[in-house]
Amino acid sequence: MKKYLIILTIFLFSCDLLTTRDPENPDTQRTSYLPATTPDILFMNLKNSLKEKILDNYMASFVNSSFTNQKFVFQSASESISLYPTLTNWDISSEQQYFSNLIISTKEGVPIILDLQNEIKNTTGDSAVYQYDYIISLTPINESIQSSYRGNMKININLDSRSQWVISRWEDFKSGNNPTWSELKGSLY
Repeated sequence: MKKYLIILTIFLFSCDLLTTRDPENPDTQRTSYLPATTPDILFMNLKNSLKEKILDNYMASFVNSSFTNQKFVFQSASESISLYPTLTNWDISSEQQYFSNLIISTKEGVPIILDLQNEIKNTTGDSAVYQYDYIISLTPINESIQSSYRGNMKININLDSRSQWVISRWEDFKSGNNPTWSELKGSLY
């Protein structure tokens, strides 16, 4: 009888032994990232990394010294260099810093939309050149940041040692009087 009394006492005073706990939030964000085995997947990943605001997915779109000897080159729209001199020495770490700042400078839960139009492509084996007219739409927290950027871009892509397409060179060009992606990068660096 003492044995049952002890078991009953332990059961009654235990820390909610039989109750369920609240579920924990997952540690990772839901992502639509796919290995960029085709140029189309690479550009879809670029668009989705902006939409989902996931730094790792964005950076996976660019050359990585672990998988290729190529260096990333960004050539900004020429009009932007006078406004943002840091664009002249832009490298992969600059790209990472800019994108991190972009994420925290836009409203949480509101996607950044990249619209790529008028595709022109020239593919040769393990490299290709793509040209697009682009529109970036975002919802900034700070009113000093524009909500829309437009221009033209020329992107050189290459296959790396994993047989994945990555961006190795990016040239940005002004279109009309609209602020360019270069200006967005420069203002958020």
